[in-house]
Amino acid sequence: MTAEEFIKQTQERLAQTMRELPAAIGEEVVNFAQDNFNRQSYNGEAWQKRKNPTKWGKRDEEGRVLLVKTAKLRRSIRIGRIEKDRVTIVAGGTDVPYAKTHNEGFSGVVKQNVNPFLRRGKKGQAIPVKGFSRTINQNIPKRQFIGNEESSSELRQRIKNTVTLELQKIFKK
Repeated sequence: MTAEEFIKQTQERLAQTMRELPAAIGEEVVNFAQDNFNRQSYNGEAWQKRKNPTKWGKRDEEGRVLLVKTAKLRRSIRIGRIEKDRVTIVAGGTDVPYAKTHNEGFSGVVKQNVNPFLRRGKKGQAIPVKGFSRTINQNIPKRQFIGNEESSSELRQRIKNTVTLELQKIFKK
C-alpha cells in the first residue's frame, strides 16, 4: 500500500467516523441519563426524598427508586434528532409533561380544573358531581437527571472518552 492509498483510506475512515460520531455521543448521553436514574443523583448530588409522603406515597415508595414508578419518564429519554454536527436528546419536551418539572424542580401554585364526573353511592346509584377548580400549593424538589455537558463534568468526560475511542478506531484498522 502506497502512502497516498493509506492517506486516502484514513481520510475515508475519518469521514465515516465523523458521520457516526453524533449518534455515538447521543447514545452516551442517553446512557448517562439512565445511569442517573440508577444512582438517584446528578453530578454527585443525591435526589431529595419526599419529606412528608402521603399514606399512599409511603406504600408506593417502599422498595423502589425515586422517579421510577411506571418508568415512562425514564423511557422518554432518547435521541431526538441527529444532524451533521449535533445531536438532540429528547427528555424535557416529550410526551411526558412532568419531565421538565422533575428535572428543574417547581415551587408554586397550580390551578387544577376537575371535570364533572359520576360517583357511585352506597347502593350503587350514580351521583353526579359538578366540575370545579382548585388551587394546589406544589413544592417539587429538583431531581435533575439530564443536562448539557457544561453542567456535568462526568458527562463531559464520558463524551470525551467516546470521541477518543472512536478516533482511535480509525488508526487501529
